[in-house]
Amino acid sequence: MTPERIMIIRHAEKPAAGLGGGVDENGKADEESLAVRGWQRAGALARFFSPAEGAHAARLRPATVFAPGTGPASKSRRAMQTVTPLVALLQQTSHVEFVTTYLKDDGAALMRDVLARSGIVLIAWEHKVLPSLIGYMPHAPKVPASWPEDRFDLVWVLDRTGSEWSFTQLPQMLLAGDSAEPIK
Repeated sequence: MTPERIMIIRHAEKPAAGLGGGVDENGKADEESLAVRGWQRAGALARFFSPAEGAHAARLRPATVFAPGTGPASKSRRAMQTVTPLVALLQQTSHVEFVTTYLKDDGAALMRDVLARSGIVLIAWEHKVLPSLIGYMPHAPKVPASWPEDRFDLVWVLDRTGSEWSFTQLPQMLLAGDSAEPIK
């Protein structure tokens, strides 16, 4: 098995100057959680990846969602929080597997698991390691060398054609200030 499509996103907005501190799902201050704007993006991403109607819904709705779990070297819950609203929405009408067993630096093991899946896979991860994840793919397409610190608004899409992978960037355009410009 190999997925037909792999979509990759960076976790939503984190605590930063101008965005305020992080808050958990109950509104309690937590610097390992999303900023309020990040929670807004997480909610909007649920409908982005699972639109109520539309022909493109089948090409965006994942069967498997990956986000890094927490561990001694990584206490951040931001990637899990980014996709939790989507997983909850998908589970209302279909089966979706939510995998959080890998830590943020377990790229090789993560991608072995991703490549063993079928259908559409979504990965929400830390931006610093996203380009390196592609390197674990056979016949990997060329992608930007780094994901900018200030970009939370893109989806990297890898589509399989035979043994090859194509690469495109899909702007989310969900919140004010989102950009349609690709990462170069």
